[in-house]
Amino acid sequence: MPRSPKRWTALAVLLSGLLLIPVVGLPTRAFAWQLFANAYQPALTINFDTGAPGSFFNLRGSGLPANAAGAVIVNGQNLGSVTTDALGNVDFTLRALSSSAGYYQVVLSVNPTVTTIYRISSSAPQHTQSGGAPVFNVGAAVTPNPVLHLTLIGR
Repeated sequence: MPRSPKRWTALAVLLSGLLLIPVVGLPTRAFAWQLFANAYQPALTINFDTGAPGSFFNLRGSGLPANAAGAVIVNGQNLGSVTTDALGNVDFTLRALSSSAGYYQVVLSVNPTVTTIYRISSSAPQHTQSGGAPVFNVGAAVTPNPVLHLTLIGR
């Protein structure tokens, strides 16, 4: 007597359930998919966080939308635009031409927006240009962010 498709389907469901028996009771750490949940979080990284006036800072945006245009903004001044590659990465360089000492906030606005900070200090080493990424000049028109110094008093 030939078996009906319903019986084959029931048999396939039963066997697929039996295949899961070896993994029942394993700790959830073995299935830690949460480790990869932030794999595509957008980020903006910088090679140096401090440099002398005239330094070059290489930045990399990652985890961004693919082939998307974005604005490079330093302390509220739009310096130009860049385009992400097919993987959602973009590289660019900032040159602190005649930047005053202080802190500078870099924003890469691609939707989402990512940000990082660097500092210009006359006592820091001067970093030379490396790589072939587009260069944006951070000139005298871009003023450093004000810094608030707080004194902590313990009792």
